[in-house]
Amino acid sequence: MAALAGLKVLDCTHVLAGAYCSMVLADLGADVIKIEPPGGESTRGMSVDRGSFRPYDFVNRNKRAIALDLSTEAGAGVVRRLAQTADVFVENYRPGSMERMGLSYAVLSKINPRLVYCSISGFGLDGPYRDRGGFDLIAQAMSGLMSYVGETGSQAPCSTAVPISDLNAGLFGAIGVLAALQSRAATGKGQQVESSLLESALAYTIWESGMFLTTGAIPKRSGTRHRLSAPYEALKTADGHLVVGVNSQRLWKRLCAGLGDPTLEQEAGFETPGNRVRNRDALQARLEAILTKETSETWVKRLDVVGVPAGPLNTLAQAWDDPQIKARGLLAEAGGRPFPRTPIKLHATPVELTRGPAEVGEHTREVLAEAGFGAAEIEALVASGAAAVERKREGAA
Repeated sequence: MAALAGLKVLDCTHVLAGAYCSMVLADLGADVIKIEPPGGESTRGMSVDRGSFRPYDFVNRNKRAIALDLSTEAGAGVVRRLAQTADVFVENYRPGSMERMGLSYAVLSKINPRLVYCSISGFGLDGPYRDRGGFDLIAQAMSGLMSYVGETGSQAPCSTAVPISDLNAGLFGAIGVLAALQSRAATGKGQQVESSLLESALAYTIWESGMFLTTGAIPKRSGTRHRLSAPYEALKTADGHLVVGVNSQRLWKRLCAGLGDPTLEQEAGFETPGNRVRNRDALQARLEAILTKETSETWVKRLDVVGVPAGPLNTLAQAWDDPQIKARGLLAEAGGRPFPRTPIKLHATPVELTRGPAEVGEHTREVLAEAGFGAAEIEALVASGAAAVERKREGAA
């Protein structure tokens, strides 16, 4: 049995942060019911290569899908009825949207006091930016992240290249939901849970913010270099780059042995951790003069023998072909298609991928019937446009 088996989640989300939150819960075994407009959620249309790849699919697997027009009283009424027996409600619309549809926490918690209601937004449910729309790039910029991500000495703004604000807001939302469920087990009462893109980005500046709050120092761009240790960065080899992590004198001694140059250990300017950080440009040149004589694979093997943390700079193709990633089973299949697994290992209740992404309204009749809607009632909702049932995916056979 999955860890969250028996838990019912209503997923009223769109795009990434909220959908990622509910997908994590689905991967852990919750029955997640995706609620989207009859025309489909916006990321269904964000496709390339004639629709063979849809971003929607990779944050909405393991869910059932129903289609409701929440701008209608009948459609919103269906959600209120489903909330009577739900454990969790997840939404990530702009603050105020749920209130206008009669689906706020205040409304749903009266219907079901045990409900855990998770709201994910750009800036939070209060404060001067409450009503602003939130996007990952904006949160990265406003959190300070983009001020120190990028190459050493560069003045060009640079993002993390992955939507870290969105993904972290989803993860923090999922953690909050699990904490609220544990609290409910003790008190019998649900509560509202919040996470935001801005705060989730800021949370990941933990060391840089710590340095600033302690010393007043503003972090600068340093490429792959660690702020406190050297060498802890990407270095050129004969066929690409190698990354090494040397954060102690013990590892520095081992690195010098692995490189076959024991005199390097006490070389002037490199003999102490502080000197290596201060002289890291010279250190990089010295190390790369050695490393460019052999391939990354050769150096990884040599450094592994002496116990120095190191690895090649892989492309995604190389990463998915890596024997460690294969051995850990991080790739799964559903509906004949590959998907990355959620990287949580529960040994007694394994995380499973049981279904691929559903089509718009694929489970509308099924879910409503389970909630006690009669066949005639369901067909009336469909006929009125308040609900919709599955339509064939564009380009499908």
